[in-house]
Amino acid sequence: MAALLAASAGAFAQSTAQAPDDVYANLMGWAEKLSGYPAPEVAPVVVFKPQSFFDANACGGHHCHVWGWYPDTGKNIVYVHESARAAIADGSDPRSVLAASIVVHEFTHYLQAVHRKFAPYPCSQALALEREAYAVQSAYINAYGRLIPVGVSMQTVSCGGMASAGKADSLTPTPPAP
Repeated sequence: MAALLAASAGAFAQSTAQAPDDVYANLMGWAEKLSGYPAPEVAPVVVFKPQSFFDANACGGHHCHVWGWYPDTGKNIVYVHESARAAIADGSDPRSVLAASIVVHEFTHYLQAVHRKFAPYPCSQALALEREAYAVQSAYINAYGRLIPVGVSMQTVSCGGMASAGKADSLTPTPPAP
């Protein structure tokens, strides 16, 4: 597996010169390999949005630091902060691995949703799903020889109710400022 990941890591640097659809297909491949979920019948689409979108839709109208969100509505759209677009497109940008890892994280949430057929889930399962997505994201980052802590705040998160469609993936890390 390590050899496969090392070989694939070099592919990201090459893929950033390709069309965006190829880049996202490559990132979906990472999410599939690292999570163990099979490829979905319908691949998700990445839509870039400004911070105001995340504040209004993912964070209940409050300012937040969400940079990626899969709202778990059964649709095949994942949202990523517009500031990540340039870093993903430019593999030489030092932030590119972190920016791409946000897409891998959200793709993992999409794969999780497809796997459970978009069924609602309790908070305890939401925490497990979030931890799994952070583990995939961390493995992706580590495959590039980087050490960027993600999901650290998950160690102190607890439940209190349902976590279903429309809840924010509010613990996605904020990439470093440009």
